[in-house]
Amino acid sequence: MVMWKTVRVLSVLVLFHLHCVPKPSPSILGVFILPLVTQTSATFTIESTVPSNGATGVSLTPTITIVMTQAIEPTSLNTNISCSPSCPSLTGGSSNRTITLTPTTALTSGVTYTITLNQNIQSTFGLTLGTNTSFSFTTL
Repeated sequence: MVMWKTVRVLSVLVLFHLHCVPKPSPSILGVFILPLVTQTSATFTIESTVPSNGATGVSLTPTITIVMTQAIEPTSLNTNISCSPSCPSLTGGSSNRTITLTPTTALTSGVTYTITLNQNIQSTFGLTLGTNTSFSFTTL
């Protein structure tokens, strides 16, 4: 009889203990830091562009997209992107690894434009391009 009482008491204690174990929850690190980690390369360079380098027959009102190998520090874009010959103002910005630019007015037909990213553009990991990097396209 004493044995059953001991087993019952131990069972209750085990069940009570299991009920009191806290359930795991996401850590602050996983919620705030991990989504920012978007480094896909050990170097910081242009991965791709639209229009592509050397493209012809590009619309006079293109949306220019530049995908980088790492997330971009948005404040480093200020005055670090240029267009030649002189483009209408380019509006846009960056989101994670992508820079999106749109001319405020139509480009000129039959002109080859060169977009240059200054060497000082920086990734969120502190890397810079290191050299000015350009790509060109020709409008319709």
